[in-house]
Amino acid sequence: MGDEDRGRELPQRVPGAARVAPGARDPGGEVTSPSLRSGIRAGRSAKANRAAEQVRAAEPVRAASAGLALNAGPVVEDEVTEWLGPAGQSPSAESRPAAPGPAGGPGIRLTVLVVVAALVVGLLAVVTVRRLARPPASAAGAALARQQAAARDETAAWVAQQVSHDVTVSCDQVMCAALAAHGFPSRELLVLGPLSPDPVTSGVVVETAAVRSLFGTSLAMAWAPAVLAAFGSGPAAITVRVMAPHGAAAYQTALAADLAARKTAGAALLRDQRITVLAPAAGQLAAGLADVRLLRALTALARHEPVSIVDFGNSGASAGIPLRYADLAETDPAARQPGAAYVRSVRAYLSAASPARMTTATLLDGQPVLRVEVTAPSPLAVSSAQRSP
Repeated sequence: MGDEDRGRELPQRVPGAARVAPGARDPGGEVTSPSLRSGIRAGRSAKANRAAEQVRAAEPVRAASAGLALNAGPVVEDEVTEWLGPAGQSPSAESRPAAPGPAGGPGIRLTVLVVVAALVVGLLAVVTVRRLARPPASAAGAALARQQAAARDETAAWVAQQVSHDVTVSCDQVMCAALAAHGFPSRELLVLGPLSPDPVTSGVVVETAAVRSLFGTSLAMAWAPAVLAAFGSGPAAITVRVMAPHGAAAYQTALAADLAARKTAGAALLRDQRITVLAPAAGQLAAGLADVRLLRALTALARHEPVSIVDFGNSGASAGIPLRYADLAETDPAARQPGAAYVRSVRAYLSAASPARMTTATLLDGQPVLRVEVTAPSPLAVSSAQRSP
């Protein structure tokens, strides 16, 4: 019997085959022995051997569940390493638990997403605050359009009333249409455009934003240095300028010569016994500030009616432009007729003898006056062309 056991071959381990738990049948039908020493250990009963075999049979299962190798632990002092057959094979790569990924990988991605979202929210908040802090572009554009329309309407009314209808006026298309709507003769309007030359043949140019975009600063610096009136402000600003046909230098030369002529005429009027000149007007006459057309009209009027001059003035013109209106007292200086009759007589004469426009005005001190006003521009613009080479 013992010889048969010694002659029997031990089961061979097949590479790649699954381990068989101790005491279990392998595919060849053999029962693997849990230990060589378990059958020869003296004094151990069969019941104790079976209990030890059951304990050892459970050890590989516990080791596999913990992810440890079957023979990774230290060998017990009284235990002999034994051949376990297929059950002693290490677990295959497929049966090992997958190695965990980098610690915190999903957390990092979540943190990046949160930061990006916060940046987007912050940017949107900044844009919103800036938009709320300033008016929308459409609202600003509409406000500017209203300002330009108001300045254009005011300018058109002034030009139609103050500028001689025999003078050619240059303007952009929209401004020319407004002037025509206010009664200025269309035949005297010269529409400026991208291909227009410098409007040197005009007596007056209305400088709007559109005209400034065409000519830049050349009008103010070279061809139209004198301002008759100004309206609006900023991008809506409009100026009414006197054209200098021979340029700014020739205009200044003619202006100096005209000033000397006005001083001479003013001194002569001051010596006229039929004309009463109050203090403000006397200083203006001596300085040669009054338009020469006014001086001629008042000198002619004094031959028919006594005259009392309160002051001279202008509206919005630049320095050097002759004063174009004179305020006359509405009472007869000689007291020959009541005030109403006197005013009617003065009006009748001036209407027939000069192109002056007459209106009733009230001064700051409450005094009513008859305002006699000549049209723009002063003849200086015409005389400068005649006197300059």
